[in-house]
Amino acid sequence: MSQPLTPRTDAAERFFYESGRSPIGFVDSGLARLLEFELNRALEQIRQLGAELPPPVDARTQAQLRALQRPKRGSLSQIASSAATDTAPPAAAQAKLLAAALASAALGSAGHYADAEVLFRLGEQAEHLFLVIDGQVSVSQRQDRGQDCTLGPGSVFGAHALFEPGLHHMTVHAQGPVSVVLLAAGPWRDRLAADTGLLPMLLMALNLQQQLVAQLAWQQAAGVLAPAYAVLGDRTYTGPELLRALLDDKARLPGERMSAEQAMALQLQASDQLPVRVFRAGQSLGGPGQDHPGVAVMVISGKARASWGAHSIELGQGAVIGLAEGLSGLPFVWEYTAEQDLNTRVLPIERCLQQLERTDGVLRALASHACAAIMMRQTEARSAVTPA
Repeated sequence: MSQPLTPRTDAAERFFYESGRSPIGFVDSGLARLLEFELNRALEQIRQLGAELPPPVDARTQAQLRALQRPKRGSLSQIASSAATDTAPPAAAQAKLLAAALASAALGSAGHYADAEVLFRLGEQAEHLFLVIDGQVSVSQRQDRGQDCTLGPGSVFGAHALFEPGLHHMTVHAQGPVSVVLLAAGPWRDRLAADTGLLPMLLMALNLQQQLVAQLAWQQAAGVLAPAYAVLGDRTYTGPELLRALLDDKARLPGERMSAEQAMALQLQASDQLPVRVFRAGQSLGGPGQDHPGVAVMVISGKARASWGAHSIELGQGAVIGLAEGLSGLPFVWEYTAEQDLNTRVLPIERCLQQLERTDGVLRALASHACAAIMMRQTEARSAVTPA
C-alpha cells in the first residue's frame, strides 16, 4: 500500500491539479507564499509554452472541495435576530435591531445632535462607530462644508475603527435633529486583534464591501459615478512586500498612515487563512437569478466589473464581491464578471457562518446590519436607473 501524502505534498499537488488553489493553510505562511509564487510562475510558463496543464483532481477530491464550498447553514438571518426575506430588510429597522442588541449588552451610548451640528470632521481620529437611528445627516468628503449627499436612518459611519485605528474620511453634519448610537471602537478593536480565527477577516471584508456600495451610493446621490473603484492601486505585492507595507505603515504617525480600508485590504491579502482562487476573463462571479457559489472573493489583481441597469463600474484591488449575499442567503442584485484574469482571496460562506454562530450577539448584529445595508444600497442603485 502506498504511503499517504503528507499535508505539504498534498497541498502542492492539489494546487497543480486545480489551478489557483493555494497551499496556504497547510504549511507555515512564509513558506506557503513562496511556494504559491513559484507554482504560479511555473503554471504561467507551462501556458506560454502551449503545453497542457496536469489532469484534474480525482472525483473523490473534487467532491470534498465542493462540500467545503457548499453553504449549509442557510443564511446569517438564521443565526442573527432577524428573519430572512426575499428582499433586503429596511435599513431603519435593521438599525433599531442593532441598537437594541447594543442596549441589551450594555454597550453603546445615545447621542443627540441639533440641526447643522457636526458629528465629526474629515481628518479627525475615528474612535467611535456612529449608527443613525432617527433623522438625516449630510455627508461631504471635501474639506469645505459642501454637501455630497444626504443619508438617513440605518447609516453607519466609522465602522473601520473597529478594525484599524484611523481617521475619518468625511465630514458629517446633522440636517435637523439627529439621534445616533455611539459604540467605542477601542475595546472591540483589541478583542478582534487578539482573535486568531477567521472572524476578523470576515468582518473586515464585510466592511470593505459596505464601503464599496456606500461610495457608489454617495456618488450616485451627487450625480457623478466614477468609472472604477479600487481600495488599492494597480500595484501587485509579493508576500514579503505585503508584510513590509503593513509594518512600515504601523510605524508612521496617524496622519501619515494609509487609510483604514487600505490597511484592511492589505491584511486580507496577506492572510494565511484565505485561499487563493483564479477566475478567467469573462467568467461570471454572480448575477441575478444565479445560485450563490458558496464563496465570496476579494480582488487581489486584475479587474472585475459590476453591472446594474444601464450602469457599470470596474472593480480593482480590495473590492469584495458576494459576501453579504452569501451570508444573507439572498440572490445577487448586480451582475459581476471577471473583466480580466482575476487573482482573488476566497472567503468560504460556510466557514464565515460558523464563525458568526460562535461569536457574541453584538458582532452578529453588526454583521447582520452591514449585510442589510449592502443589499439595500444595491437594490436602490438598480431601481434608480433605467435598465439597459
